[in-house]
Amino acid sequence: MEEKALELRRAYQREWRRKNKDKVRSNNLRYWERKAQKAVQNEEAQ
Repeated sequence: MEEKALELRRAYQREWRRKNKDKVRSNNLRYWERKAQKAVQNEEAQ
């Protein structure tokens, strides 16, 4: 992707994350809960 387009996309994403901190937190929490669940399943399978 063109350098300017990358900069604009990053700026937009930073701004969105700044305005939606609650959504970012809940998404991160769901991600790590799924990751932990998969780790437990892998341990049980072995």
